[in-house]
Amino acid sequence: MLRKTLNASRLQEEVKRRIHRLQEIVDDGVKIGVPRPQLQTPDRAGCNWTMRNFGNAAGFETSIASVLAQVQAEYNLAAQAGEEREAPRPAAEDPFGGTHAPERADPFGEPRPVPEANPFDEAKPPSRSNPSKASADPFASPSSPKESANEPPPRKPKANPFGDD
Repeated sequence: MLRKTLNASRLQEEVKRRIHRLQEIVDDGVKIGVPRPQLQTPDRAGCNWTMRNFGNAAGFETSIASVLAQVQAEYNLAAQAGEEREAPRPAAEDPFGGTHAPERADPFGEPRPVPEANPFDEAKPPSRSNPSKASADPFASPSSPKESANEPPPRKPKANPFGDD
């Protein structure tokens, strides 16, 4: 018998339709999860696809197997390039595909320039080489011995932390 050829989606729908027409499945009101067909090398009968791991199929394995055998005898899976696997992409520079991301654009289609400068440039910690910025830092150590002479010496903590001295 000559087999008809269907793509993966239509083949999945055909198996789903036939399974959900079975009287025992209709009586129980069960919804069986039908997986996508997987391409394989043709078997002895010439079938080039299979399905595994039906969802919610406990107790209906023999009925599902008979429907699957009938559909496999009637149809073959069309081997289309984009249907079973993705088209190969060039290697991305980062793991999130940043090289494939489109350029930012506003809703009207005009590209927005991306700023090159760091907007937080002034927030850098002051360096020792630039004393003008060091004076703005409240936690900076005094830069001259005169400044340290004006500060009172650090107080020693009391021996009793409760202040009963």
